[in-house]
Amino acid sequence: MKSAVAISYELEDAVQMAGELAGAIGEKLIMGENSVGFLFCDADTDGAGVTRELENLLGIGIAGMTTLATLDPDGHHEAAAVLIVLSADDCSFKTVVSDSLSGDEHESKIREAFRKITIDEAEPDAKPKLIFTLCPSGMSFSGDVYPNVLSEESAGVPLMGGVASDDYDYERARVFLSGNEYKDAMVAVSVWGNAKPSFALRHVTSRFAERIRRVVVAEGNIVYKVGDETFIEYLEGFGLKTDVDDPLLAFTSYPMMLTREGNDETPLMRHIQALNHSDGSGVFFGDVPAGTLANICLIGKDDILTACRESMNALLDEAARAEGYEYSAIFCVSCCGRAMILGSDSGAEGRILSENLPRNISLAGMYCLGEICPTSYKDGEASNRFHNCSITFCMI
Repeated sequence: MKSAVAISYELEDAVQMAGELAGAIGEKLIMGENSVGFLFCDADTDGAGVTRELENLLGIGIAGMTTLATLDPDGHHEAAAVLIVLSADDCSFKTVVSDSLSGDEHESKIREAFRKITIDEAEPDAKPKLIFTLCPSGMSFSGDVYPNVLSEESAGVPLMGGVASDDYDYERARVFLSGNEYKDAMVAVSVWGNAKPSFALRHVTSRFAERIRRVVVAEGNIVYKVGDETFIEYLEGFGLKTDVDDPLLAFTSYPMMLTREGNDETPLMRHIQALNHSDGSGVFFGDVPAGTLANICLIGKDDILTACRESMNALLDEAARAEGYEYSAIFCVSCCGRAMILGSDSGAEGRILSENLPRNISLAGMYCLGEICPTSYKDGEASNRFHNCSITFCMI
């Protein structure tokens, strides 16, 4: 696998942006037999126009999504577009966009999208080595639907990706595929052949409010009762004000961690999306299973930066153990909530990544409203999960 990364700050002219990006890629990369590109860009970018021009200029499929901010080898960027191209003679790539995921048939449409990124000539039991998932925001269902359905359909193929974001107005997030944009569809890219992806992720779980309670009544991503209290009463028991205009912004620094007794799997982190004072419930971006133990985390800048360093180091250590394979690129998906907590020092994670990036490795990343990454990957089977307030990595 070979790769190259390019960046452009031209937001108004899609043709000029595409020309800048394609020109930089052409200077850095000699294309192999098969290639694919990923565009991560500001919500003001004409992503459909840029991906259309890039496909014409480079002759390859281009998938993409809008983000709060982008990452490349030089660090964190706002109001910019980053393009990464993967190319190989011994790998192949297939792209797909699902049908609209609005309505009740979203699971069947995700399944059908997976079937379209299989390889016709592959052996019956063959599986892709990795699936990139670029997901729309604002859907009526939990973010867990994506990893749950795709994992079941693919028999545990590892997933890497996230949910499109914008500048907190929650209206302009979109995904792209080769000249088209979508607000309610999933774009996916499968990787076949000689690829050995490695993964790492870290939550921020170092500080807790120490008011652990069991989730008693919950349905999907809606929590009604925690211990003997409604969810809103549970929050107020921490001294938190719940009568707020934007719960997502108000509770960004207070995500909920979920664990299961006797289970050593990586805990799940969940951000509050909305509160319903009429029944005392809370809505989350991901599922909150009844029976899990809930605790509120208190997150600050130092916690985030420590987790970033730990995850990057864990990724490089994992990749070093892969004998006989030469890595080329790192994809990083971090949570918008982390950027919000960093505030005026929003580029701090990007600096850490830039300082620790090996010279021969490309890096591209984005800030999302939910991250998709395995908590474990062994013997070709991944435990894919939907995460919040996390930083996730895939090295390929």
